[in-house]
Amino acid sequence: MNIFHRKYQDWIKDIPLRLYFLALIATFGGSTVGIDIALVNGAQLFFVKHYQLGATLHGLTTAATLLGALIGSSFSTFINSFVGRKGALGVASFVAVGAGIMEALVNIWGLLLTARIILGVSFGIFSSTVPIYLSECAPARVRGMLTGTYQLSVTLGLFFGAVSDAIFVNVSNGWRFMLGTVIIPPSLCITGLLFTPESPRWLIHKRRYPQALASLRKLRTTEAEAIQDMNSIKENITRTARERSGHGIISKIITIPHIRHALVIGIFLQLSRQLSGVNAMLYYFDVVLRSAGMSVSHAVYVNVAYGAGTVIFTLPMFWIVDRFGRRVLLVYTMPIIACMSLLVGLAFLGSSQIRMALSIVGFLLFRLFYSPSLGPISWVITAEIFPLEVRSECLSICTFFSYAFNFVVSFSFPDMMDQMKTEGAFAFFAGCTIIDWIIFFLFVPETKGLDMEVMDQLFRQSWSSQASQNLKQLDNLFPWFRSSSEATGNTIEAENRNQTITDSIDQSAHKDSSEWNRKVSNKSNEPSSLIINPALPDNLS
Repeated sequence: MNIFHRKYQDWIKDIPLRLYFLALIATFGGSTVGIDIALVNGAQLFFVKHYQLGATLHGLTTAATLLGALIGSSFSTFINSFVGRKGALGVASFVAVGAGIMEALVNIWGLLLTARIILGVSFGIFSSTVPIYLSECAPARVRGMLTGTYQLSVTLGLFFGAVSDAIFVNVSNGWRFMLGTVIIPPSLCITGLLFTPESPRWLIHKRRYPQALASLRKLRTTEAEAIQDMNSIKENITRTARERSGHGIISKIITIPHIRHALVIGIFLQLSRQLSGVNAMLYYFDVVLRSAGMSVSHAVYVNVAYGAGTVIFTLPMFWIVDRFGRRVLLVYTMPIIACMSLLVGLAFLGSSQIRMALSIVGFLLFRLFYSPSLGPISWVITAEIFPLEVRSECLSICTFFSYAFNFVVSFSFPDMMDQMKTEGAFAFFAGCTIIDWIIFFLFVPETKGLDMEVMDQLFRQSWSSQASQNLKQLDNLFPWFRSSSEATGNTIEAENRNQTITDSIDQSAHKDSSEWNRKVSNKSNEPSSLIINPALPDNLS
């Protein structure tokens, strides 16, 4: 443990402060998404009466941002391509500020609905861009930690939104102040973007090499590290671009097997998040507590405590995601998440006191294991598994499906509670999580510590080969099934197996590079002048 601790400290001290600042500014976008979820939960108690809305229009107004997010995620690809990651965040921030002011001031329901849809457009852009921006700026050794700050920013938004609800709940027209509070995070994002560099990978993709090197110098500790990363990114982007020249973006995604493979994994991760029931809990937290017998005021206070717990439970992710890996966290926590959903459902089979006690315990324990695992890890993996030339497009597709699944689950949950009862609804989420866990265990590889430029090597093997390889790692993931002495004796063997897997990926990457070089030499004798320093590191991971 001391060795791991020292290694972790070495990672942290080698990260420049500019990179921390960039993560802080970028994740204000996530805070915008989170804070609105909490704010509308409080504001809807008032604007429903103000506009005399029925149940259908009530639900439409509350979830209108999800419809806007589908639009925003669809256009995010084009925005990212033309104005870059920083530019996309700037566009989303200005849209969010304008929509927030509009929904706080309007007196016509139709304009309120329009403002919320526009606000949702910014959510789609934020969700598609922030993970990409963070993953492309971070070095491989801490990419998971920094990309995971997006999930932390969402939880921080949830907490501050709940606090805002509590502050304005007894103020005249307080619901307008609640909705208007949403402009704070994007306003801070606009200011901070003036002092942050653009993604070096996007700049290299656009052949703006001097600006890319300047960006890397700000985001790396040493000049040598910046040049080394510049060479590696440039070499791999140039190689993949030449290999796949003549193919359109959509054609690449559909016809190239390993890109299609990665996209299926990304969509599945977003589906598994929604089928865990997390957003049903967020949007209907007060409703569930009230159905358990809790008063309105107590439900609001519990919601504030729940938001605080969500933030605290997310913090361990920064310490463990790049130490233990993405796959290990999900394999260990998803069964527990399923059990906590089941616990909430079973609570409603008891008396009023049992319902209140067990539902709160279940909600908090659900968050304890969800916040450092499935919540952030699904975005960490999705942001890092796609090649650069299709990364923004694929992440936009994943974001679109995330919001689409969110919309379906959030709107269907009231009907689920009516038709299946609360216990049946949460039992459904528990069963879906177990099924997702089995699929994840079989088909999702570990991505920890791999450079993004060689990440697609993981998805060049077939689904059956990936499942077979993952099954061979059972002893590593569950060592307690073996005897204590056997587990101790096989520690070195397990490490060697992990190294073999990494080496096979490296060999595959070098093999692909050699094949490409032979193809190029057959077509042209012109030497390549695209590399600043032709000496590339042997270990691509």
